[in-house]
Amino acid sequence: MNGDNKRNPLTQRERHAQMRRRQLIDTALRLFAERGLEKTTIKAIAEAAGVAQGLIYHYFPSKEALFFAVLDEHGFLPQLREILGAPHDRPVREVLAEIAVRYYTLLREKEAFLTVVMREALVNPGVQARLERLTREAVALLVRYLAARIAAGELRPHHPEVVALMLLSSVFMLHIGGMPVERVYDLVDVVLEGIVGQRAETR
Repeated sequence: MNGDNKRNPLTQRERHAQMRRRQLIDTALRLFAERGLEKTTIKAIAEAAGVAQGLIYHYFPSKEALFFAVLDEHGFLPQLREILGAPHDRPVREVLAEIAVRYYTLLREKEAFLTVVMREALVNPGVQARLERLTREAVALLVRYLAARIAAGELRPHHPEVVALMLLSSVFMLHIGGMPVERVYDLVDVVLEGIVGQRAETR
């Protein structure tokens, strides 16, 4: 019965609720990026979204909770889950390049909001803790992928956590340095140079 329930489509009311929540998150993203967290009010978000303030509190208990929802859904973790949730039948270079390029693209496309996040993380312990949790989850996902490729013989034995942190932090630094996206592929080649296994080298 549980399996049948999982296959049941969402009701119209549930779909509407999902769409409304998404609308509020997207509207908040824009205002947070433009004004910052402190200067963005629930009233302003409600007016921009064309809804009553009370409706926002129906979905989010506070402005900080809404800010966290924006961070969760517009950060890189959902994209990383999507990439690594696919079957692992592609060459590891292709997978890591997709991860690096999509992370780099997100940093560019949402630079204003991410600047707000980094600024808030310096003064708001809640934002700092949330950002650290999301980072740990992203690294853990990448570590599991790398460990699986070591077990498959595609990569040499190494410390996956070190490689995961190096890849993500290096992409961030390429963005900060204003480097073109082509450098991301060079970065992936450098990372792989020391960890590619015999099987992958002979392909």
